[in-house]
Amino acid sequence: MRIAVGQCWQETNTFNPQVTRWSDFEAMGIAYGDEVVERYGQTGELSGFLEEFRKLQPQAEYPGLARFGCWPSGSIEAGTWKRIKETFVERLQAVGKVDGVYLTLHGALCAEDDPDVTGTLLKLTRDVVGPDIPVVGSLDLHANITLQMMQSADVLSGYHTSPHVDGPQTAARAARALNWLLSSGKKPTTLVRKLPMITAAESHNTFVGPPAPLYRRLEELERHPDVLSACLYMAMPWYDQPELGWTYTLTTKSGSPEWQKVIDDIAKDAWNLRHVMEDVERFAPDKVVARALTVSGKPVVVGDGADATNSGSTGDSTSLVIEFLKQPIPGGALSFMIDRNAVAAAYAAGEGNTFDAQIGGRLAAYSPPVRFQGRVEKLLDMKWILSGHICNNLPIDMGRGAVVRSGDVTLVLCERSGPGSSPKLYECAGLDPRNFKIVVAKSPAGFRADYSPFAADIILADCPGPAAAHWASLKFEQVNRPLFPFDNVASPDVEWCRNASMG
Repeated sequence: MRIAVGQCWQETNTFNPQVTRWSDFEAMGIAYGDEVVERYGQTGELSGFLEEFRKLQPQAEYPGLARFGCWPSGSIEAGTWKRIKETFVERLQAVGKVDGVYLTLHGALCAEDDPDVTGTLLKLTRDVVGPDIPVVGSLDLHANITLQMMQSADVLSGYHTSPHVDGPQTAARAARALNWLLSSGKKPTTLVRKLPMITAAESHNTFVGPPAPLYRRLEELERHPDVLSACLYMAMPWYDQPELGWTYTLTTKSGSPEWQKVIDDIAKDAWNLRHVMEDVERFAPDKVVARALTVSGKPVVVGDGADATNSGSTGDSTSLVIEFLKQPIPGGALSFMIDRNAVAAAYAAGEGNTFDAQIGGRLAAYSPPVRFQGRVEKLLDMKWILSGHICNNLPIDMGRGAVVRSGDVTLVLCERSGPGSSPKLYECAGLDPRNFKIVVAKSPAGFRADYSPFAADIILADCPGPAAAHWASLKFEQVNRPLFPFDNVASPDVEWCRNASMG
């Protein structure tokens, strides 16, 4: 038995003007053929799929297609997307006859000339292997589900957790679904319900947040012997593309009519959460500092969702840094910034010498550059392994880095974007976030997975940026309307949602 495996992973923020290029994928890792399993078989969803399918089919072989991974950012440059498409088609044709295909994807990924990269990649796969070869995949909980995706794959499995800590388990469910497809020789039935809503990512916590009961119901459904996949995708909200909205999918072996009511009931309950999901308390930068200084103990972790690198933002906002520099902060403030020019300035100055340069505010017009005067504490390569929220055993390379300090403010400057939710970013630079009074996590919610165990308190910042939840400040032009919260939508049964649903 031969199961082709591949990966194409990036989350697109269409309000980030920085396009994603081939070099960005190279920085995080491109692999072809046997390299896919050899280099990344112990990482993320690939590890979960391979471990589970090897238990089910010990004699199976896994010819690799290609692996493209890139940290969330702006839309993929058209030429880069063309090369990725061509690579996957060439590899699918080169591996010859296969019994099945598994792809680990994100689901909210677009190119300059393609609003639905995930759907296109699945359709290309289907076109090459034909209608009878099973195609399965795993998706992020924030995937933007399209009809093209659902019609091209036999089964898609999505995360059940936010913060995302179940990637390998999600892929294992895809492996079990593929095994059923192969052993039964049957086709499953998928029901899809699209909801005309996007909501604040800070509320997407599936453990203690408003949607938590819905995800427990999904887990219960997937224990039913007839259910192959039950998923609720809350959508990447900073994704100005058609069919944007929450989506509930249910894939079963039998296609029994009883499942129609189940999916309709859960979709109704999800729709009824739309207002409470938008009720998030955030604080302006000056209020963040004032509140943090009243907290006993440290660190106070500040979630800067608007500049969340995990949400595809630029990572170079100066809104909080400007406030930190205004006043003494006993215990110090720690943040990071993506700024290639500032890193170059630190290297030009040299370790231990004076640093005096403009930093931040250059990648997107949401905050101004700020003059940072201080000392270069350390120069280093920002390479480390991410395990926890989002992935396990994932090699991270944020390029050259520099630690600079001005009074009570310490910054880690990086050439390239990376996981803003992880304390390992600071630890890579030799800094322990537990020792600072204020620590910035550039993430709306996922940072809680790694920071909550030791945070004295958590505060959400209200700043401008490509991933801000002030929807009216962002220019949505491609989404289908009506769409909550832009429009007063009384019922989810709107025409475009009916057209984007199945079953």
